[in-house]
Amino acid sequence: MKQYWVLFFIAGVIASGCKKEKEDIIPAPTTKYGEVSFKMKYTVDAAPLYFDSLMYKNAAGNKYSVTKIHYYLSHFMLYTKGELKYSSKDIFYLDAQSSLFSEVSLKNIPVMEYDSVSFTIGLDTDQNVSNSLPASNENIVMIWPDMMGGGYHFLKLEGHWNSANGVEGYAMHIGRNGYCMNIGIKHIINLQEYKPLNLSMTMNVNEWFANPNMYDLANDGVYSMGNAVMMKKLSENGTNVFSIQ
Repeated sequence: MKQYWVLFFIAGVIASGCKKEKEDIIPAPTTKYGEVSFKMKYTVDAAPLYFDSLMYKNAAGNKYSVTKIHYYLSHFMLYTKGELKYSSKDIFYLDAQSSLFSEVSLKNIPVMEYDSVSFTIGLDTDQNVSNSLPASNENIVMIWPDMMGGGYHFLKLEGHWNSANGVEGYAMHIGRNGYCMNIGIKHIINLQEYKPLNLSMTMNVNEWFANPNMYDLANDGVYSMGNAVMMKKLSENGTNVFSIQ
């Protein structure tokens, strides 16, 4: 009888021990995560952008073409009812002519409904430091010369236009601290777990020359790099160039 009592006692201790272990297990996180991708598109007002086509006209009446659009987007943030719910430290290099650099992909986003997004064209002061980005070919060609302040170009928009002297080139370059552009767009982003959301983000190239400052290539200048007045006008216009569909 004593042996049976000992066996019963040991079984009880084991059972009690197992129960205590279960109580000590940390519950798994309940937050679910999703992802959203923005496929970049380019228009000139309502018309699609075709490169190297001298067929577009801006607000000042300048007839122009586009041969290059290279830029950085950074600091993506998502909000719900004005409250910040998600932020990203990723920096995205975009090239309007390359399928390899045509998309912004944000991952590990808490699943919920967001009603607005903000981001920056360019880099903030902590990021905009010479040689701070990986030495890829793309980042190297975006370097802003140290003798002019260092860091990186935020935007390279280049092409040709019909001047009074014939077809000439233009290069709208923006860089240096103080000229990054902060964008805010209201758009419902309803994320679901295991269902990546694909959206389109469109740059209207004409907006670089339109709002709030009408930019006239004939009077304002065609090479903005290092020119504070020109870069200020362009960077203010940059806050209006994007929309989300």
